[in-house]
Amino acid sequence: MEYHINALRWSTISIFFVVILWNILSDYYGSSLPLFLLYLLFVAALATSVQLTFKIQNDHLVYQVLLYKRSIIKKEIYPDRVNQMEFIRAGWAKKAAIIKVDKGHNIRLVVLQPPKAYDDLIVFAEKHDIAIVKTNDYLTLERKEERNKRKD
Repeated sequence: MEYHINALRWSTISIFFVVILWNILSDYYGSSLPLFLLYLLFVAALATSVQLTFKIQNDHLVYQVLLYKRSIIKKEIYPDRVNQMEFIRAGWAKKAAIIKVDKGHNIRLVVLQPPKAYDDLIVFAEKHDIAIVKTNDYLTLERKEERNKRKD
């Protein structure tokens, strides 16, 4: 299954860079409206072209960062390299998972679309005997989802 990651941090980071880089550009070239609009268009095009995908295969996981549908970063994670999967709450009521890898950087999966991706990730971990850690906040979110399903 392939899932998309809604990158919430990209918007915050891009706003930060718009402000900082505009100050630098205006010092060198002077503050002009056409230059600012061109710069803003460039940043908007770059920010909207970045996509993050996560695939759960039968025998491994694939994490990709795409720029204009071309893979920039592709990380394949096999079960023997995973120490544990930690399921946490991100924000007020969003699920998140951290895949703790033996060697390398941990992978933080926040706001996977569709939300059933976390259930598929738990099934993958159970199938390959990977340790699963669920925080109390995550368990609360699961109970809340179960109550909402019963009401419907």
